[in-house]
Amino acid sequence: EFTALMLLLTIPSGTTIPLSSFYSYGSAANDTLLPPNDDGSSPSISLPDPFLFFGTYYSTIFVNNNGDLSFNQPWSSYAPTQFPIPTYPLVAAYQADVDTRGNGSVWYRI
Repeated sequence: EFTALMLLLTIPSGTTIPLSSFYSYGSAANDTLLPPNDDGSSPSISLPDPFLFFGTYYSTIFVNNNGDLSFNQPWSSYAPTQFPIPTYPLVAAYQADVDTRGNGSVWYRI
């Protein structure tokens, strides 16, 4: 069974949204911090339920520093490759060449 919820939010021009309106994240929200790195990944993460992605069920994922999730193995380098990559299933809501060794951080929760 699949349920989807779509929300359309219209904000008048010049209006700001306070940070308190967003989901909490970070250590206060019990999220996991990906250590500062350039093109690194999390260890394999077991999913509480299998994830169906283009006809295949996956039970583990990797959170990659460059903004994507991979299933079979970490995606350890930024490569501007055309999607989809048939031999490398990725969910790439945001993909860029991210280096958090100086500034920034990547947090995740399952």
